[in-house]
Amino acid sequence: MPGAMSLIDGINSLRSVRKFKPDPVPEDKLRVVLESATKAASGSNTQPWEFVVVRGPKVKARLKEPMLRTWLDRLAGSPGMSPRIREAYDEATEMLRNTEKIPVIVYCCVDLNRVGKSEEVRYASIYPAVQNLMLAAHSLGLATCLTVHGSTPTRGEPEVKKILGFPDHVKVACLVYLGYPAARLGRPKRKPIEKFVHYNSW
Repeated sequence: MPGAMSLIDGINSLRSVRKFKPDPVPEDKLRVVLESATKAASGSNTQPWEFVVVRGPKVKARLKEPMLRTWLDRLAGSPGMSPRIREAYDEATEMLRNTEKIPVIVYCCVDLNRVGKSEEVRYASIYPAVQNLMLAAHSLGLATCLTVHGSTPTRGEPEVKKILGFPDHVKVACLVYLGYPAARLGRPKRKPIEKFVHYNSW
């Protein structure tokens, strides 16, 4: 698609965005983003991913209730945060409160019937797909925020699955908020690779 940035530049400039414009996401861009997700590698080419795209404000408002409630419960049990963490959590809370105003929410799920039974490989295919989704969106001028709201029993997953009519064998891995960014952010701050990379031994 015209205007797409290089892959390396996209990797180096991808940021989590928590404030979005209300502008709708064009269908052709959304399709590119979703198709890019499905090009990820998967164990034995099982392609166990399932994506539920939510655009309707009324449905998003219903989804917000269990996700926000369980999030606020977690915050109430986490006193004494550093100012930096508190700021990030406040931004996450504001994004959740505005869930119905986000143009697109993508629930990224795993079909447990199409994935290995061991816990360690359950998410090995879905997260590369999610990264593809986010990079593709970024290359097209869209913004994303990956969260785990609605992905576990303590984060509202049972209610989310009921609202969206998920079958029992589908597990929510995460969700991605998607839309045009309300502000352009600079490149993410990261420590140099010397802090993390080891050669031949630790």
